[in-house]
Amino acid sequence: MRHRVLGSVVLVLALFAAACSSSDTDGGAAAGDTSADTSAGAVATTPGDCDPVDPTECLLPWPNDRFTTADDSRPTGRRLDLPAGGMPVNAKGVAVDPSEWNRNDGFSPASIGLTVVPGVDPVASELTPQTDIATSIKPDANLAVVDVETGERVPAWAELDTNVTDPSRQPLRIIPATSLTEGRRYAIGLSNLRRADGSEIAANEAMAKLIAEPDADQQKWLESLRTAGVDTNALDVAWAFTVASSESLSGRLRSMWDETREQVGDGAPPFTVTTVNEVGPARFVEGTFDMPKYLTGDGAPGSVLNNDGSPTGTPTAEGTMPNPFLCVVPSQASGPVPFVVFGHGLLGSRDEIRGIGTLVAANGIGVCAVDYLGMSSADIATIGQELQDLSLFRTQPDRMQQGHLGFLLLGRLLASAQGFVTDPAFQTAGGGPVVDGGQLSFLGASQGGILGGAASALTSDWDATVLAVGGLGYNLLLNRSTNFDRFKPILAQGYPDELSQSLGLEMVQNLWDRGENSGYAQHLTVDPYPSRTEPQRVLLLEAFGDHQVANVSTEKLARTIDAPRFTPTLAPGRSTDVEPFALIEPIPSLPWPGSALVVWDFDTPAPPVGPTPPRAGEDPHGKLTDVPQALALLVSFIRPDGQVVDVCGGGPCRTVG
Repeated sequence: MRHRVLGSVVLVLALFAAACSSSDTDGGAAAGDTSADTSAGAVATTPGDCDPVDPTECLLPWPNDRFTTADDSRPTGRRLDLPAGGMPVNAKGVAVDPSEWNRNDGFSPASIGLTVVPGVDPVASELTPQTDIATSIKPDANLAVVDVETGERVPAWAELDTNVTDPSRQPLRIIPATSLTEGRRYAIGLSNLRRADGSEIAANEAMAKLIAEPDADQQKWLESLRTAGVDTNALDVAWAFTVASSESLSGRLRSMWDETREQVGDGAPPFTVTTVNEVGPARFVEGTFDMPKYLTGDGAPGSVLNNDGSPTGTPTAEGTMPNPFLCVVPSQASGPVPFVVFGHGLLGSRDEIRGIGTLVAANGIGVCAVDYLGMSSADIATIGQELQDLSLFRTQPDRMQQGHLGFLLLGRLLASAQGFVTDPAFQTAGGGPVVDGGQLSFLGASQGGILGGAASALTSDWDATVLAVGGLGYNLLLNRSTNFDRFKPILAQGYPDELSQSLGLEMVQNLWDRGENSGYAQHLTVDPYPSRTEPQRVLLLEAFGDHQVANVSTEKLARTIDAPRFTPTLAPGRSTDVEPFALIEPIPSLPWPGSALVVWDFDTPAPPVGPTPPRAGEDPHGKLTDVPQALALLVSFIRPDGQVVDVCGGGPCRTVG
């Protein structure tokens, strides 16, 4: 047994290393022509389209029910109605086309509030900082994010967007510390705002009128702020918005999967093995399988879902498309062995498992991978084009949803008796199956830990999911990631105005939700979708001070899925927070059979506060791959009866040197 566990640790270590590797492709090569000149900001618009509470840009404050319209056919009773005349314009003077956004029935559950209050100082205003989020739910907090229906406060923090350098256009960011509930309405209120010298900032005329003479709708959400303890007479800025429904967020992919499951049943899609190479104990098996094609054309980069004409965006399949797979099979196995479905790293590919194939097979566990369409190496050029014209951005989440369908079908091929095991490449020398369809798990690290919750929330073919150095909400983590260094200049070339860049990242999150954890996490460990009978068990692994995936993003995911944390989580004094890991409960006792957050400390300096990447010390992002204890924890968790166990000797999980 000890030999098996150690061997499994070596295997998963290798897989984790592959997932954490970054693409060597130069993102800058994707930049397009930026020779045209334009003025910054948004297109001129009529005042009625905008919210006078913040006249800086038409779309502020963001997100905002001012930019919705009634629609009784949608679960929220609303749909977005972003003003075409108020959308950001790029360097060529082309305004973002709001059509794709306007199919949504609300805003992202990962929404970050944006409003410009010239001269505001968050410290002098006593707005809750990132380091003390628990104070935001106190009745007297000057920052309030409130559920309009219940009057309950949501933990959040405020920060200035230091990526916008013009003080007159620098937005205040209001960041919820957990996902906002699907289909619910929220009010944001900022009170008693002050400048750095302590002088008061008065509400503008529009806000003062709203407080003094609210209409019936405004009265409702103002009352929710009062219920939460807010003195509405002291409000300087306030607004309300609706979060998109589950149908709007994940309905496209769930429809695709429901139709596909109906076709496949207990079986699997047609597949073809094209190449089998034996290298020592490893059998590298390549091939393709057919999946329903919900994309236009041949489904290549730049294609979109075949859903034009559908008000909700539900796509229609037209034929099939091949999806390449790569599996590593233990060729010396005498019987069925566990398999891992692998989610690759940033803009990588299934080939990331190729370099560790013999190590995988030698330890008696198999692994299979497909590409994350939309965010694979094949999509880099398209992403560059999207960043210079955000009207094109839908191509990324649309391809991502087709890619997730590929992961779901890969699980079917591994789990079904009519799947891979029917081919000699997945059989023992005696003709028996090598794949144990009852011992499947998912491992995604880095990008795979940000996207992996989508397929895991929908499938019943695996029940254990490891999201390592992952998180939730690209709008939160991008400006806190060194990986964005090579893409930010491309966005800046496309949208020279810094405030338009910030607005753009918030806007595209409303499309990104369809393919990343933010759109699915609320059904991952509780309230499962109908395609699953039980919630997933999810292990979140965080590297303290991670340079690439912000710790605050990982912790936001933990709060969203109610994952308790391993304790002691960090040594005293390591975190700069007043209450480290606030509002994430400790694991009640070990061994623990449920989901969990485990933080590993490599003695990297604590991350900076605010929207800037950590750069001090060595990046710990991929260092978990070198820690046998961390991989022993992972192996213990992914077994069918897996548990979170103490691999850190009763203290914080820490590796120094």
